[in-house]
Amino acid sequence: MKSRKDDPANEQFGDLERRRTSHRKWFYAKRPKPIGNVLAQLVQRRGYAQVRVAGERDEAWQAAVGEEWATMTQIGGIRRGVMEVTVANSLLMQELTFCKEKLLADLQQALPEAGIKQLRFRVGQIS
Repeated sequence: MKSRKDDPANEQFGDLERRRTSHRKWFYAKRPKPIGNVLAQLVQRRGYAQVRVAGERDEAWQAAVGEEWATMTQIGGIRRGVMEVTVANSLLMQELTFCKEKLLADLQQALPEAGIKQLRFRVGQIS
């Protein structure tokens, strides 16, 4: 008795099945994509969502630090949970370092999705 693997008809069926699968992938790849997916990709690639998130970060920072110091500081980016803040002078940097725990708690409460774990201050020009 022959095994099914050795049967030539079975080999042809396997070839036909592979061919059908290949053509199905080709056919479905040409179908139009949902507009929601296209728009989501566009927003992600162009960085439009980052502008909105940056605005929310700025508002949260201004609320945490107060308007007096907000004009002398500028938010950088958030990398690996560390938010970088550029300050106008070393005196302000020292003052903010004393308030670091309170500022961090306020920012974590205002921006829980940002995942801020630490603040890093550095002296630089504010634009």
